[in-house]
Amino acid sequence: MRTTGAHVLLTGATGTIGAALARRLAVRGARVTLLARTPDALAALARSTGGTAFPADLCDPDGVEGLQGLHGLVNRVEAEQGPVDVLVNNAGAETTGFLTDLTAEDLRRTVDLNLTAPLELCRQVLPGMLARGRGHLVNVSSLAGVATFPGLAVYGGSKAGLTHATSGLRADLRGTPVGTLAVEIGPVVSEMMDRIGRHRPSEAAFDRVLRARLLTLLDPDHVAHRIVSAIEADRPHLRLPRRAAPIAAVTGAPRALARIALSGIPTRHPHPTVTRSAG
Repeated sequence: MRTTGAHVLLTGATGTIGAALARRLAVRGARVTLLARTPDALAALARSTGGTAFPADLCDPDGVEGLQGLHGLVNRVEAEQGPVDVLVNNAGAETTGFLTDLTAEDLRRTVDLNLTAPLELCRQVLPGMLARGRGHLVNVSSLAGVATFPGLAVYGGSKAGLTHATSGLRADLRGTPVGTLAVEIGPVVSEMMDRIGRHRPSEAAFDRVLRARLLTLLDPDHVAHRIVSAIEADRPHLRLPRRAAPIAAVTGAPRALARIALSGIPTRHPHPTVTRSAG
């Protein structure tokens, strides 16, 4: 899907990868609506890229202190900026530590930001995309969802869920004009990696795989460039670094086999039904 002239809704815009994506999309001529919880940093990024700042807290249904909430967020964005052509779910939280050292709030916020919010935004944006016959969903996941390290059980679990859910969305949207892209990336030079490094078992694990050259620290601008290129090439997957891609592909093999086995089965109906449990 061409990004030139497209309206892109980008979450986590002030993070390391988010800011790089905002700049890359601006260079490609996209109209970018930038979402993040940091109004001042967001405004500065909007000025430097020509994007539109939209302060929001994706973990809060209703929003507080001048921040937009998750409920009805896409409707509010589209009312101000027009239909969304590309949704890039980039916002995420790493939450590093042994499970019993984390709080209930740590768990809730990590799952809400890494899994619930991306799916909710996909749910909100899809009806309009399908009606207009145009759209692309991009979910930025992690190789931690393929094989996770000590201290990253919650983060890895939430990212595995996002990758798996994106595969399900791809199956649901087969035969429609809406595409999907699952991005699975390894460690990136960022403040997030600095925070992860403060947990000694995680630091030791990353040090070992980096010294063994099983992974490499990724440049955020290179990651952003590859994501934008993958959107424009309508690729369903992007796995970085390349040396880790075969391992991620093996993990995704059952999903690929399921798509082949279920080929030809209708995925959408004029009147979809929703099954709810009793009680």
